Amino acid sequence: MGTQMNRRSFIKAAGAMGAMGAAAVAAPALANEVGGKKAVYEDGTYTGTGSGMGGDINVTITITDGTIAVSDISPNKETKGIGGYEAIEDGTFAKQIEDAQSADIDGVSGATITTKAIKNAVTSALKQASGAGTGGSAAADTGSGTLVLDADTFANAKWSFEIAPDPVDEALIEKTVDCEILVIGAGMSGVVTATSAVEEGADVVVIADSSGPVSRGGSNAAFNTRLTEELGMNYTREEIEPIFQSIFAANSFRLDQQKWWLIYEKSGEAMNWLMDKLEPYGITTVIENNQQDNGGPLATLNVSHSFVTKDNQAAGASQQPAIEALVDESQKAGVRYFFNTTAVQLDREGDKSGRVTGCVAKQDGAYVRFNASKGVVLATGDFSRDRDMVAKYCPMALPFGNGGVYDGSGLKMAMWIGAAWQKYTPNAPMLATMGDEVLPCRWWAEGALTTFPGLLVNKKGIRYTNENCTYGYSPYPERVQPDGCAYLIWDDDWVFASAPWQGDRVGGPDRDTQTVYDQIAALFDPNTDWTTTDEYAGFDASMAENAVKADTLEELAEGLGLPVDAFLAQVERYNGFCETGEDDEFHKDKRFLLSVKKPPFYGIKNEPYTLCITGGLNTDIQMHVCDENSDPIPGLYGVGTVVGDMFGDIYDYRCPGINLGGCCDTFGYLLGKKLASGEW
Repeated sequence: MGTQMNRRSFIKAAGAMGAMGAAAVAAPALANEVGGKKAVYEDGTYTGTGSGMGGDINVTITITDGTIAVSDISPNKETKGIGGYEAIEDGTFAKQIEDAQSADIDGVSGATITTKAIKNAVTSALKQASGAGTGGSAAADTGSGTLVLDADTFANAKWSFEIAPDPVDEALIEKTVDCEILVIGAGMSGVVTATSAVEEGADVVVIADSSGPVSRGGSNAAFNTRLTEELGMNYTREEIEPIFQSIFAANSFRLDQQKWWLIYEKSGEAMNWLMDKLEPYGITTVIENNQQDNGGPLATLNVSHSFVTKDNQAAGASQQPAIEALVDESQKAGVRYFFNTTAVQLDREGDKSGRVTGCVAKQDGAYVRFNASKGVVLATGDFSRDRDMVAKYCPMALPFGNGGVYDGSGLKMAMWIGAAWQKYTPNAPMLATMGDEVLPCRWWAEGALTTFPGLLVNKKGIRYTNENCTYGYSPYPERVQPDGCAYLIWDDDWVFASAPWQGDRVGGPDRDTQTVYDQIAALFDPNTDWTTTDEYAGFDASMAENAVKADTLEELAEGLGLPVDAFLAQVERYNGFCETGEDDEFHKDKRFLLSVKKPPFYGIKNEPYTLCITGGLNTDIQMHVCDENSDPIPGLYGVGTVVGDMFGDIYDYRCPGINLGGCCDTFGYLLGKKLASGEW
């Protein structure tokens, strides 16, 4: 009999938008703010949706005689123990909404994403109450309830996030903090910028709406560092030029080539500096193993530097300890950090024509002005949790859900004072599937960063692609399958036939094949406790909604919910290709043609998802944020995913870690030094 286990998804994209509440038509009621503009609400019941940690959160409000009351907040799938779950359960969020009579709530410390989800849901509901969320006059109504767009409307209409709110009332600003350089955001790009600037003697302040520094990912691309020199892995200009050209071509040349060359020239210096900062904290650096593809079109560059600690030697698992060490180091040097502080408005002189001088932020319910004499640095992350921004700037990512953790707040603030969006749209999404989350992908000797070098089928039991594909590209053919999912299939011989299994770092030992087999087997043991794991690769199969082990292929198909006859016929065809070494369906390399014959058989369901969406504002190679004429806005800079036009069609992982190592580490390091010295 097959054994089936349900798994809770990890970093799973949010599901479909919740049902929108129907408004009862009544007399105009409450006047308030929607998108920064005065609005009149009509009495009725409305439901809005925001994306939380565990998926969509629906907030239902009722407006009666001008008063907002919260009817329901559900479902509550937030993480217990960090505040958001409890604030929904005990009515804290509901009370804050009713006290504020708006979406302008203080929220809960430590539950930033849940708080933003609640705010976004209330804002959506209030837009409906004002008529702003129903399409309004931006499209024609056919009479059957269908709104019909035309090209002019599509091109000229404004999105709600493009409409600047009214300035914060000066009478509400309770105090002022002065500095030379203000950094907004305490991710890797912001903290590196602050650390680099303070080292040059600058007076630096960092504000962030999180409760502490946060860094996602673990791969930091850098060229020609002392570590790559030691390993004999440096790239000369002659070697890297055709590689970069091929990457540019794969992205349709829809990117800023100068930024890539700046990373090539300066990332080694930046990484050496970063390693020097981290080593006193017991944090060392390794080079991650990546797919080489025998020099073929899927070859990736082995330039991703990864931090490890004494207690966690898994490559890529110690990015958070690294940023915490940098915060400690920079605080010792004089950087002032203000956490749980949310920037709401950039200050620009001369009616949005002069210099950016700082920002207004909200802290503990009060407004604070931060003044910066040398510059303001936006390190505020991407916009993947703002569904409207995704719809405008990266609609191809909509089917993959609201991944990531940022809602584009910093990008919006910049646009409200005159910043332009990057030159190329749509933006490039960073997508993933079947990578580190399911063990059989990660340590295949030539398969790191591939989808899954075994058999992939869709819900109909039919193979749909050449499985040997990087997981930046493979989400697309997977998402267009029925139900947008795929099933990974292998047999009991697969692990041993796949050996040797490479380790996670260059120069490190291969993984023991029997250990790999045992770890995969643990995925299918119903007695395994997956509440905690020390293994970065995700041996808990956390991306899988179900995992099935079966003695027969028929039982495997039934356990996965696949049509038995179609699945058996597909496996038979695939096994035939494995025997001949020639794949007549999708022409996969014979290295990966491993049959599915020996029981027990294994299968895991998988769905692709959004990690983040790269790019944002129009920025030059000195990290100035620019206007629509590509002229720098004085005093305003951007680093990290705020930087526009770094990637074209998609973040394709051919240079793993270039977003973190390039846009965050290298650009942050350079900007901190140059801004402190006055060169930029």
